[in-house]
Amino acid sequence: MTASILCLMMITGMTVPHVGAGPFVQDDVKNQIASATNTLMGRQDGPPTMEEIVGALLELLDLSAAVTPDNEYKAEIQYRIDVAKDRIKDNSLFDDKARQYLCFAYRMMTEGRKYEMPKELDEFVTPAELQEKTLRYVERLVTQSLEALEGGNRQDTARLLLEIVLMTITPHPG
Repeated sequence: MTASILCLMMITGMTVPHVGAGPFVQDDVKNQIASATNTLMGRQDGPPTMEEIVGALLELLDLSAAVTPDNEYKAEIQYRIDVAKDRIKDNSLFDDKARQYLCFAYRMMTEGRKYEMPKELDEFVTPAELQEKTLRYVERLVTQSLEALEGGNRQDTARLLLEIVLMTITPHPG
């Protein structure tokens, strides 16, 4: 089993409710972020199924698209996220094209900055150490995304949620 799959299995959990295309409501989004990321942090009984893992990641993508503020790229970002979601559902969490679509969406959210795996996750000896570092990193992203949401910074909230997904679906070369 690859380090990416071991890491993914360690940080995942149960499914969460689907976010519709309805209006943005901060408290609802906050609760949905908490629910989806609790799934990814493994805060439930028993190991997750692949369906539960995919459900949590799709939920985070829905949330990222929903909180993206109105700007010249919003429609394109949402389109790329939707295509990536379909590819993940139909193919695999590690679908190269899905990852490419999400990386393009990330570039549009960050004024052209490329997504890169966190450097701190490159330094590990065992898969268990990588899993522990990944859990701590995801926890920081979750905290930052909730703080950004509370502060009214929807752009950072959307970007951070997308980073969580990208980090999870990008195979780790270790």
